Amino acid sequence: MIIVQKPEQTKGREIAITIGFFDGLHAGHRALIREVLKAAELMNLGSAVVTFWPHPRLVLKKDPEKLRFLTTLNEKSKIVSKSGVDFLIVQEFTPQYFNLEPADFIDYLVNNYHVKHIVVGADHRFGKDGKGNADLLKQLGAEKGFSVQIIDQLVIDNTDISSTKIREALLKGNIERANQMLGYPYLITGAVESGNQLGRKLGFPTANIRPNDPLKLIPLEGVYAAIVSINGEIKQGMLNIGFRPTVENSRRQTIEVHIFDFEQEIYNSGIEVALIKRLRNEKRFQSIDLLQAQLLQDKTLAIEALKDQDINSFQNLFLTLRSTK
Repeated sequence: MIIVQKPEQTKGREIAITIGFFDGLHAGHRALIREVLKAAELMNLGSAVVTFWPHPRLVLKKDPEKLRFLTTLNEKSKIVSKSGVDFLIVQEFTPQYFNLEPADFIDYLVNNYHVKHIVVGADHRFGKDGKGNADLLKQLGAEKGFSVQIIDQLVIDNTDISSTKIREALLKGNIERANQMLGYPYLITGAVESGNQLGRKLGFPTANIRPNDPLKLIPLEGVYAAIVSINGEIKQGMLNIGFRPTVENSRRQTIEVHIFDFEQEIYNSGIEVALIKRLRNEKRFQSIDLLQAQLLQDKTLAIEALKDQDINSFQNLFLTLRSTK
């Protein structure tokens, strides 16, 4: 896959595309991509995903402090690369781009990227003020010589899949529901930074994680069973998100993972964590001894929650995130 920022990088190929911000690359998004791949093969076209960066709310200053991403741009690009598309077109989002009328928006894509087929969801909106819709897209396709395919929104267990609903599930701590809608375990990628090493004294050394993007959405505080990729190894572990109320009075949220059967020094290493199940709320214990006893129970629960997980599937997932293709 080639990441494209200028039209000439598609080498003049005629292409089939889908368009959107695609936060999370959830199951519904990937259904659109599969249709693009099918159409590209049938029509002998290249295949592409068109996304935008930065997020429109950052550029337009619409409550940017409240914005949190399910996937960073790096995560998104590497998940897309696994789908098999030829190009990921990252369109820079500017105020001028925001003000393009729907027809002008489509003209820009069709004329610059030689678009011959467009796949979108039934609720897709485009152009200034979101005035463009599926009916207008079909009309423009008839006028300008490209075909259009409209896909109904994916439904799982009577719930329409959307990035908004995934965010809501994560913020409520419903990681299993979020993972079901995503179609893969929710990921936190970052670097290991130094901590106060209290976990080591308790017999539960932890890796403190600094997410790669400060706008990454962090799920509800609590303890989670997790699968961890670190220095080429994939291990089981348990992750705590919160403020460590038993050991310090801090307003700074921490993300720390205890990796089972692992003793390497890993400061400054890259780390990837897949969240599998939420085990409990974060709570304040009356003593360190009570905290230590709870951690032993947490480890037992985490091992039980992870016993049926296929490590090979995580090798493929984490490999995708580290891919340089």
